[in-house]
Amino acid sequence: MNLSIEINNTEFLLDGYISSDNDVVNAAIFITVVPDINGDFYLGAYYGYAGGGENDGGFFIIDSENSIHKHLNFDEFDELHESNELHHSILEHLMKKLWEFVDEEDNTMKLTDCGLCLEKKDGIWISDNFDGDMLADISDLWTISLQFSI
Repeated sequence: MNLSIEINNTEFLLDGYISSDNDVVNAAIFITVVPDINGDFYLGAYYGYAGGGENDGGFFIIDSENSIHKHLNFDEFDELHESNELHHSILEHLMKKLWEFVDEEDNTMKLTDCGLCLEKKDGIWISDNFDGDMLADISDLWTISLQFSI
């Protein structure tokens, strides 16, 4: 499956991860590589079960070249619009893409029709180029649970 978003006539290829159990989603992450003259970096959006019957989400930036792993909550995301409109737009599109595959009702995340079409193994869909290892540092900053073993 080829996933992408287009912003300002530039296509950004996406990778994703969704874990579910009986079509109830535990976590969903979408990420893209953003080219930069100082080295590529990753922008991502996530949403998932945080425990206690609550879901949580947010955004992240990973700059591997400079060892930067930054988590953005929704307030920081809103502030990003002023300082970097392109990054804000990419993150916004990533979150919109996430919601094409999952939906939330009464604090329960379910797969949408698009999500049900994903080829999953043991309840986990991971796109071909998704690298869960790079999320090791940033995932300590959020509350959702991730399961990468399949």
